[in-house]
Amino acid sequence: MAGRKKKRKRKIIRFPGGMHLNIGVIVFLFVAFYMAYNIYSYLTTVHIKGYEVEKGTIEVNTSYTGLILRSETIVNAAQSGSLDYYLKEHTKAAKGTLLCSVDENGNVSEKLNEAIDSNAVLTKDSMRDIHSSIRDYANGYSDRAFYATYTFKSDLSGQLMEALNLEALNEISEYTEFAKDNQTFHLYRAEQPGVVAYYTDGMENLTVNDLTEELFDESALEKTSRKTEGFVQSGQPLYKLITEEDWQIIVPLDATMKNELQDKEVTRIRFKEDQTTAWANYTIERKKGRDYLILTLHNGMIRYADERYVDINILLDQQSGLKIPNSAITTKAFELVPNAYLTTGSGSSGQTGLLVEHRKENGTFTEAEFLPVTTYYLDKNEDESGNENPDKETWMAYISEEKIKRGDRIVRTDSSERYEIRNTAKLRGVYNINRGYAVFRLVNELFSNDNYTIVEAGTTYGITQYDHIALEGDLITEGQMISTN
Repeated sequence: MAGRKKKRKRKIIRFPGGMHLNIGVIVFLFVAFYMAYNIYSYLTTVHIKGYEVEKGTIEVNTSYTGLILRSETIVNAAQSGSLDYYLKEHTKAAKGTLLCSVDENGNVSEKLNEAIDSNAVLTKDSMRDIHSSIRDYANGYSDRAFYATYTFKSDLSGQLMEALNLEALNEISEYTEFAKDNQTFHLYRAEQPGVVAYYTDGMENLTVNDLTEELFDESALEKTSRKTEGFVQSGQPLYKLITEEDWQIIVPLDATMKNELQDKEVTRIRFKEDQTTAWANYTIERKKGRDYLILTLHNGMIRYADERYVDINILLDQQSGLKIPNSAITTKAFELVPNAYLTTGSGSSGQTGLLVEHRKENGTFTEAEFLPVTTYYLDKNEDESGNENPDKETWMAYISEEKIKRGDRIVRTDSSERYEIRNTAKLRGVYNINRGYAVFRLVNELFSNDNYTIVEAGTTYGITQYDHIALEGDLITEGQMISTN
């Protein structure tokens, strides 16, 4: 009939012998196979985190607690009596600066305290100085350096004491003059310039020649603060002056650090308390069977005027190179073969490999067959100076091939010489995953800390910047398919 639509013929592919397939079936089978392959690949591929190799630096440092030595002069009281201070501790005092007073009968000291209580008013200059100290502290405040709050509190208390005591002393000047005339009130002024401290610990006269291991026992330190006493006996310390800016930090040395510092004269150190760094000249001296590092600094002493011990890091040279996580580094075993036995296969591929005779169970060998191999490292038998041995017959290649076993023999090209595979060795390296499967790459480790290792860049058989490596090297094997999704 004219109005009847023609049926569309299905396209059929006919094969010899009468076989034929519908095109739709072919497309369906192709899609099904593709999906099955992807599901299989996903299930059999190791899913692991990757890491992109970047250049980086690790600072070589070692922690020590050092003993501080400096030039300290103790001034003792010539009389007994009430003790009052007028200068903030751990500040610089010029020669003639009023530091403290001793009142033999206590009357002046009592009047001084009454004047402070009744007229606790600071001068404009004192208020300006205190405001400046508070502003500087507030501007530099950091939660990560909260420990500085306690230092600030102590400094501010000392600043207030200094200002109030001096004002009170001026208030009762007539009374103090009378007491001085009667030789019952005595003012002590700095006899020379220096940093003033109001504590003693019995180590003021120590020198390098006095060093013993017992001196580094912090728990044995007996530190006495004169400010908290309020009274002094004749002959007891009033204060001490640190009279020179040069100071020393003494550190007991272990053999490793001694070797690192040998034949040098200067090193950089970091103070743990505030993370500041400084350069120090040093010498290494042996005292009573123990090696000590004598660090000499020429500034910054005032920051540690109230300390006898200080925690530092000795910062050696920074190591730079390719920075990788320690977890990426693993070891891999290799067969060692003479490099001279490596040959090139026939054909256009030009693959490097070995002529291998496999050992049979009965002890005989198969005919030699060519097996392509990859050289992971070439040991050129270098001497201590890093010069390679010119005799290439001594060079050994590190290879890894599942079809080659210990006991097999390799044949040297154009020769009847044979070499039995018997030696293996391990190398440290990482797995490169740039192409979606694991390839072992050798690393030359320069330095490491708890988390990262610096490896040499530009090495043969190694890795380069921007390579992607497996973050967990121990979880995968050579040639394994890797997914970082």
